[in-house]
Amino acid sequence: MAHNPQVPGSRLPGARPAGGPRTLQELMRRPARVGLAALLLVTLTIVTVNVIVLAVLAPDSTRSVRMLTALQEGSVAMVDQETGLRGFLITRDEQFLAPYREGALAVDRLNTQLGAWAQDDPELARRVAELRAAEEAWIQGWAQPTLQAQPAVADRAALIASLLQGKELFDAYRTVETGVQQAVAERRAAASWHTRLALAVGTVVGLLVAVAAALRVRQVDRRASAEIAPAFARLSGRLSDLAGGDVDRRLAPVGPAELRAMAMDVNTLSAALRSRGELVAAREEELVTARDEAERAGQAKTAFLATMSHEIRTPLNAVLGLTDLLLATELTELQRGHLETVSRSGDSLLTLINDVLDFSKIEAGELDLDEAPFDLEELVYDVAQLFSAQAATKGIDLLVDIRAAEGRQVMGDALRLRQVLMNLVSNAIKFTPRGHVVVRITGEAGSDGVLDVQIAVLDTGIGIPDEHRDRLFRSFSQVDGSTTRVYGGTGLGLAISQRIAQAMGGEITVDSEVGVGSTFTVAVPMGLLPMADGGARSGSLQGCRVLAVDDNPTNLEILEHQLTRAGASVVLAGSPFRAMELLSGGQDFDLCLTDQHMPGMSGDELARWIRRTPAVADLPLVLLSSLTTVSAGTAGLFAARLHKPVHPDRLLAAVGAALHPAPAAGQRSVAPAPGEPARDTGLRVLVAEDHEVNAQLMELYLQQLGHRSERVADGRAAVNAVRAGTYDVVLMDAQMPVLGGADATAEIRALPGHQPVVIAVTASVLASDRAAFAEAGADDFLTKPVRLAVLDGALRALLPVRPADAPAEAPEPAAAGGPLDPEVVEELRDLGDEGFTQVYTRYLDHLDGWVADLVVAAGRASGSGDEAAEGSASRLAHRLKGSSASLGATHLAALCQRVEGVDALEEAERAALLTDLQVESARVSLAVRELLAVRPVSA
Repeated sequence: MAHNPQVPGSRLPGARPAGGPRTLQELMRRPARVGLAALLLVTLTIVTVNVIVLAVLAPDSTRSVRMLTALQEGSVAMVDQETGLRGFLITRDEQFLAPYREGALAVDRLNTQLGAWAQDDPELARRVAELRAAEEAWIQGWAQPTLQAQPAVADRAALIASLLQGKELFDAYRTVETGVQQAVAERRAAASWHTRLALAVGTVVGLLVAVAAALRVRQVDRRASAEIAPAFARLSGRLSDLAGGDVDRRLAPVGPAELRAMAMDVNTLSAALRSRGELVAAREEELVTARDEAERAGQAKTAFLATMSHEIRTPLNAVLGLTDLLLATELTELQRGHLETVSRSGDSLLTLINDVLDFSKIEAGELDLDEAPFDLEELVYDVAQLFSAQAATKGIDLLVDIRAAEGRQVMGDALRLRQVLMNLVSNAIKFTPRGHVVVRITGEAGSDGVLDVQIAVLDTGIGIPDEHRDRLFRSFSQVDGSTTRVYGGTGLGLAISQRIAQAMGGEITVDSEVGVGSTFTVAVPMGLLPMADGGARSGSLQGCRVLAVDDNPTNLEILEHQLTRAGASVVLAGSPFRAMELLSGGQDFDLCLTDQHMPGMSGDELARWIRRTPAVADLPLVLLSSLTTVSAGTAGLFAARLHKPVHPDRLLAAVGAALHPAPAAGQRSVAPAPGEPARDTGLRVLVAEDHEVNAQLMELYLQQLGHRSERVADGRAAVNAVRAGTYDVVLMDAQMPVLGGADATAEIRALPGHQPVVIAVTASVLASDRAAFAEAGADDFLTKPVRLAVLDGALRALLPVRPADAPAEAPEPAAAGGPLDPEVVEELRDLGDEGFTQVYTRYLDHLDGWVADLVVAAGRASGSGDEAAEGSASRLAHRLKGSSASLGATHLAALCQRVEGVDALEEAERAALLTDLQVESARVSLAVRELLAVRPVSA
């Protein structure tokens, strides 16, 4: 690079040639030197003033203060002597001599100190000597003679004369003492004045020096700026021109040596940029051509991926559909296991294909968002209902806490927001082994009508290490390789969700702690629509006092918010035992809302205690549960049962129905609705079934039996259909999206007006399912697969009885209190003779061994180790409970449930429980043997 020949050595520091340009260092050194000299001078002034004040003036002032203090203390000591001696002279009480003696000692000590402080000042030394003489005159002239001989008390004249003599001598002392104090005070005032004078002089000198230095620095700085600023401005302008593409103009070197050298370098850079610009233009043309080719290749890849995904999904739908049809038929356990594996694998593959399709759309820039009004609250609860069964299976609570847009609609893409929320909730449940998952909605509405929605999904799961968080939102990536193997997944869900949130103008953030849990927060802006008339929930519980019982503080907070908004007064209890204290303490409640699964005592056990307590036996009870089933024997304890997460409308309806129950009704029979003419045709049936094949089969059955039918795909749609129309019968499936069958039945029963007959239809054979539907208000219970004859019998009994028809003979009621539930036994006969015999024979063959293993494990349960171990009492009891409940041994199943918590029992209770378990298992074994011996022969 060429350099200016007039500036030799401009790159290296050195001596400046005569007449040459000065360097920046030279220009900037002079203001620095002036400023440094001023700083040193000011510092020297301050140090000098401090030395004078501290070394010369401060000791005089300190000595004066000490002498004044000593004089005051000495005066007090003399007064104590004079007062004590006068008191003694008048009263002749020896106690008055104590102040005299103490004052004499203090005066001697203070006189010594005063003498030491005044020895360097002749005037003060003379005055201190006079003060001592006055003190001695009083002591020798009156105090000592008075102590040696006192006039008689009765001789008032002599007594008064003595007192007057002492006063004259003491007044003389006071006169001298006052003079000494004035002299010391004058010296202190003089020292203070000298100190202030020194400080003022030092301050003025420092200010003058500072002002002079500032003026000089300003003068030098102006000179330097006059040489530097124009050169910098020219250089900056030329660099801006280069940035704008002007590479042809040259810059004349001016100013200090360094800036001249920089000007020459800029000229050289302009020439280099001009050459490179020509090369870049040629390269850019090549890159545009390559980019176009890459875009065409990417579009072809995306089109191929989408086509192949669709082509794979088409036969996969057929595979899944036929698998579902086969699962609806009678199969052996081995066949059903294989088909269920096929179904699960197909669902996983379908999920993967859907993720790949979404990802390919996003990568191709074809992610289109819709803007339409929707109910954010309903969307969140719909998603929660979809995963409630999955959460209940893992034994965790799935909760919803809505604190924004309650009763309001928002503008946005509901479908895509649902997709994001489903992914976050699914992940939270997947990675949470215990505890709870909470979906919390918060947000603030701005003046522009935009609601900044915060959708947070909180869990108490395994957490995410800090070093792995950067992988969360990568495509085809999970936190680490082990999670893919343990939990499954493609690693696309969060990446797609992040892209969707960003397309909505928002973001997904995560806050996590290993072993504590994670919080994923979706922040998106949404337009907030005005509240419609009647949109807000009314305070239907005004004046009602509710006791809420739950060991989960988050759920208590949610319940308090929902009930308080409706006007209720809520008292929270963090455990059943706290609730018992409140109820036993005489507090008055209108209703108790209790969770089912709590440590130490379950919700139904608390309910039984309440029913046994006379003071609160009639208190309406509402049960909360994460499971879709409850243990047998809870019927009659609760006015309603709610599944978590509890929708506010569902909660208010259940609480209102419990507080104001409708008159009890017997067995419902179909009659024309009010205002409808009587009819003798078939029934109008609503089929609530989400499974397409099962729904089609049910509709074919009804058509063959001469009944009219309509079909809905979820429980919420069933409730809306009953509210809008008139049906004779509702065939209600148990497990449905949006709203389960039992919950839908309870909501139908809360509707005013005509009530249809509700028949529960489920593939489960557990007695607890029957209990759940019975508590919700179902009239009958059918087990899948439903035979045509069974359905015909259930519906025929609901047809209006004609006069020509003879009443059928009522069947004998089953004997109560037996080890096997006769209704469950009769339902299992639908399995056929072979299947019926097989399930009970297998159960009987293993029952004794299961009970023996359970008794041994429960005997060593306390402190024995992991409750989740295969051979633990908890696991064995859980297995025996499930099989016993499925086959109708409800009492044995209830005992097994108690054994699951055997660790919490005392030794005597544990022994009694295990004895009851063995006795009941023997009764069940005998009943099964008798059942198999007299089983009906298949036709």
